[in-house]
Amino acid sequence: MKKTAFLAALFAAASITGFAYNVYAPNSFDPVSPKSWDYRTVYTLTEEGKAPSYTKDFFSRGGITRYELASVIKNMLEHHDEKDRDHEALMKLKKDYARELESLGYKEAKDLSPRKGIDFSGDGRIRYSDGSSVDGRVRVNTTWHIDDGTSIQARGTKNVK
Repeated sequence: MKKTAFLAALFAAASITGFAYNVYAPNSFDPVSPKSWDYRTVYTLTEEGKAPSYTKDFFSRGGITRYELASVIKNMLEHHDEKDRDHEALMKLKKDYARELESLGYKEAKDLSPRKGIDFSGDGRIRYSDGSSVDGRVRVNTTWHIDDGTSIQARGTKNVK
């Protein structure tokens, strides 16, 4: 009985880990067919000079893997302008090669522009003394961000006795 239970547990553990791998996920080191849309798109963009670190000679050396194609896409994304006519094709490539781009260390540029709008903060307190006297205070801080380096700050305090 113990052997049967052990074998059943072993089979269950092996089958669970077997489902963790996606057999349909593309392998980063599989060759990309020169007839595929992604290869043709990257090749065309490279010919147009969209990947400054690469030339069309890069493609003449033979088969190219997904990982190598992702390195060209990364180079294009780093020198990309959103106003280009090929923006949509590059965004589709970025989505399809997200795993390879992440392993190459590609990160989106974050928007570091200053905030605009109004921020509110504040605090309040109530204080009891000797059980007979009570006082309170409320403070409100406001910051209005107008432009890149311009803001207006205001502070109000109300004391109650």
